Amino acid sequence: MDTIFLLLFLVVAAIIANLIHYRLTRIPVAFLQIGMGLLLALLPVYHNFHLEPEIFMFAIISVLMFNDGQNTSPGRLTRQAGTTFSLAIGLAIVSIIIIGAVTHLLLPSLSLALALALGAIITPTDAVAVSSITSNMLVPTDVMHTLENESLFNDASGIVALNLAIATVATGQFSVWRGIGNFFYVFFGGLFVGFILGAIIVSLRLRLIKLNVDAPSIIVPITLLTPFAVYFVAESINVSGILAVVVTGLLHGIQQNRLRLTSSRLQIVLTSTWSVVASLLNGIVFVLLGLSLPQVAADLHQQSGGTTLPVLLGLALSLYAVMTILRFLWTRFNLAQVFATSQAERNKKSLIIALSGVHGTITLAMAFSLPLTLNGHAIPLRNDMIFMASIVILISLLVPTLLLPLLLPQRQSTFTNAELATAKNAMVNDAIQMIASQHSDSVNASHVVNVLDGQRVADPQVNRTQLAQLFDHCFDLEHDIVTKMLQHQQVSLEIAQLYMRAAENTLVRYQKNGWQRSLLFLRFNLVKTFSLTSASRKRRQAIRQQRDNWRSLSHEEAVAKKQHTHQQLCLIDQQTYPAVIDYLNEQLTHTREVAIVRTAYDQRHRQLVGEQDFIDEQNTLLIAAFQQEYNYIQDQITTKNISRELGQALNEQVSTDRLAYLQSIETD
Repeated sequence: MDTIFLLLFLVVAAIIANLIHYRLTRIPVAFLQIGMGLLLALLPVYHNFHLEPEIFMFAIISVLMFNDGQNTSPGRLTRQAGTTFSLAIGLAIVSIIIIGAVTHLLLPSLSLALALALGAIITPTDAVAVSSITSNMLVPTDVMHTLENESLFNDASGIVALNLAIATVATGQFSVWRGIGNFFYVFFGGLFVGFILGAIIVSLRLRLIKLNVDAPSIIVPITLLTPFAVYFVAESINVSGILAVVVTGLLHGIQQNRLRLTSSRLQIVLTSTWSVVASLLNGIVFVLLGLSLPQVAADLHQQSGGTTLPVLLGLALSLYAVMTILRFLWTRFNLAQVFATSQAERNKKSLIIALSGVHGTITLAMAFSLPLTLNGHAIPLRNDMIFMASIVILISLLVPTLLLPLLLPQRQSTFTNAELATAKNAMVNDAIQMIASQHSDSVNASHVVNVLDGQRVADPQVNRTQLAQLFDHCFDLEHDIVTKMLQHQQVSLEIAQLYMRAAENTLVRYQKNGWQRSLLFLRFNLVKTFSLTSASRKRRQAIRQQRDNWRSLSHEEAVAKKQHTHQQLCLIDQQTYPAVIDYLNEQLTHTREVAIVRTAYDQRHRQLVGEQDFIDEQNTLLIAAFQQEYNYIQDQITTKNISRELGQALNEQVSTDRLAYLQSIETD
């Protein structure tokens, strides 16, 4: 039970940090999450908190790495394979060796093997942390892709090197050839296991799709359990579990188009689930960092009286400086290719890559994975190593936060109408492509594509005042026609009021402004303007009595009553619907607003005359298309192809269109 409460506090802290970030967007969310961890450390339940590294790697890191893998573009990774492996393997190994040597030189009390272990811990980078820092800056696309690809694989390099260093400390012996052989076995063994297991799991999912067994309750758990299963199997045979889950994720990314041959509902659930899980786990990692720092500092103070803290701080700063210089020189002298048209551009991009070597989740996990004892003896300076690793993480977050804004332009908070129109057309194209590829056999596909095509406008803003006026006039038309029918005793008061309630609901639903909705509520529910005759009060009492009598009807009588009611409503619709359409056809201006009103009345007319199957399928496709547009916008924001402001404007556009096309599907 205590463990559940501890986990609950971590989740709540991560959520609170994310909420604060929505208000304080200039502060990287990682700092807010670390701050929440520091606050949690004040709680008594966390005073003796110690992180279990095996659980951390298994339950958090494996999931995050799998998600990074499945969201990585295979084509981009292939094109940048040379650069990726140069940074993830070549630079990682060189950095570990140099960091180990410098650490042993500056801190002779730390053995060379443990110094190399520290180098392995602080070498891996974290592209997610970089994204949180640069969210308001325009990072060159090729640079961001390079950082993301590097972080996929240099984690494994660091983990393998750490295991070799710990094995050397345990045995007191180190063989170069044995170490190289072990590295290749663990590294490429992880790639192989991930490929085999990934292929099996992808084939299983494709088989389930072919058998139409693609319900979210089946596919979502399989997908969420995949990284755990792959990591467990890989680690059981002593190969890299991290690399295995990365490769499995990459295979899911490669087969994404085939895996998307499932229901739109499933795709929505999968996308939303992974988005929430990844965001929450990343937040928990940095909360854990803030939570762990006070305990590590307290342990150091207890062991050494605090005399070594300034030394460790200085050493951590020196190690970060060495790593940053190595990263700059590695790309500056073309050991990892970076596209640049001039020497000045190469220098700038090399500096950006160097400063973007942010450390985070893997570094923290590896630091706490250091065993407490080896061969029955405590590892010397273990707390010192954890403290230095934690400080390196904080420095690597702080330095780019301060310096990158001097190198990178800020994202513009404004955008032109042309940019909005271009972005919306691209969004619509993406939704149309989804409908064409996944629902080409549907008789409603062409109609839905036409509806989506209607979103292509240079200035898609809706005139809410004109829209309200059109709806008001149509409502008045219906009111006048129904009143005349009632006066000529063509329909009963009960049927007339039932129909007008449907008309009221149509009018209210399309008022986007909450104040307008409130006024309409008062108009229809308090003022009661729909007084068709002077004897309406008595007739309303009679209607209530008739409704009470429904309960006493037999099944056959109830069915007959329902059919009669439907026939009477259709009789009214035969007069009101043509009148409304004729009025709308006469409107030569405000074509977008007219189209919205006509769509609302078309939907209600089809529901009433019994084309419900047609409507249901059409609405299902439209919902899927609009959800695809929402997903597209989120992907564009995440990959920084559009700004958050432009993404918000697009979301408002989609919401307006969704309101226009879908809100009338509810049964009145």
